[in-house]
Amino acid sequence: MGKTSLRLAFLNAENLFSPGHQFYGSQYSEAEYLAKIDWISTMIVRAQVHVVALSEIGEDSASCVADIMQAVNLKDDTGWTPFQAEFRAKPSKGSTKIRTAVISRFELSEPTSLVKYPENFRVDLHRPGSREEGVSNWIDVPSTEFSRPVAKVRVNPPNQAKPFNLFVVHLKSKRPRKARHDGWNEAIGIARSAIQRNIEAAALRYYLDTFLPRQYDQEKKVATILVGDFNDTPTSVPVENIRGPFDKTPGPPSRWSNQDQRRLISCARLHLKKSAYEDKLFSYVHNENFSLLDQAFVSQHLPGRFVRMEIYNDHVFRHQDLAATTEQEQQWKSKASDHGVVVLEFTRMLK
Repeated sequence: MGKTSLRLAFLNAENLFSPGHQFYGSQYSEAEYLAKIDWISTMIVRAQVHVVALSEIGEDSASCVADIMQAVNLKDDTGWTPFQAEFRAKPSKGSTKIRTAVISRFELSEPTSLVKYPENFRVDLHRPGSREEGVSNWIDVPSTEFSRPVAKVRVNPPNQAKPFNLFVVHLKSKRPRKARHDGWNEAIGIARSAIQRNIEAAALRYYLDTFLPRQYDQEKKVATILVGDFNDTPTSVPVENIRGPFDKTPGPPSRWSNQDQRRLISCARLHLKKSAYEDKLFSYVHNENFSLLDQAFVSQHLPGRFVRMEIYNDHVFRHQDLAATTEQEQQWKSKASDHGVVVLEFTRMLK
């Protein structure tokens, strides 16, 4: 790692709630909570990063984030500035109030919680069998906000290094959204979740289509990084929708067009062009399927500075061994996350 390299991690903390807080019928004891904080902080120290994006931070988020930062700083031996800044996105509606967050060794500014979809954004469906384009033949999908908030913040490295924008996302999971009125039908529940995830991806793209060109016009050299748990694979419809137009190169060799300025570039694809096969990249294992659900994307500024994408996923195989004891608790509680930790490195980002 070079002296001017920036390292950034994304970590899904898997239901990190303070002791005694109920979630999905479970709760952590003090000892279980401290064990989880210890595991999270150990992974962050192991990764040797400057900035960490987090998801699945629970209702008492101020306490959880403070405990993570304190534990990391106690263990850290890099000699770098300690973690000192944090931002916790405003939670979306829902009983568990799961949210995204950022902790950083550097100053953070312009914190924004994207909870509701952008103004004027809507998704409607055309009535099957109708050829008329009249308004009455289109039905609005009643979805108005992200299931988990999108955190947006500007990271400001010291010594006049260029700042960058950081987005942290956590799209709707594939877990079936079953309901009593349809007999708890799993297939229908999966379809509901897929619709919600796709709408959230489209809403984020709608926002980015305004944000990225405006950012490019106002501060041409300020990069954007988007990380998170997309709950889908790199080639899935919602993920490709967020990324924007397909990038074959990625990035043209010379001038970036207006369309190019509106897109993001997959760090997984940048990594695979350098040193790996696709089946080597995974952050989640379910039903013996290896999936890269946790991903990262960058604006046009960073492909030339991209060094590597690491995924710390050895614990994913041992997740059940590190879980709580009862069957119900094993579904929701563990001192280790059920997701791998994604680490990105970019050169010439710090001074």
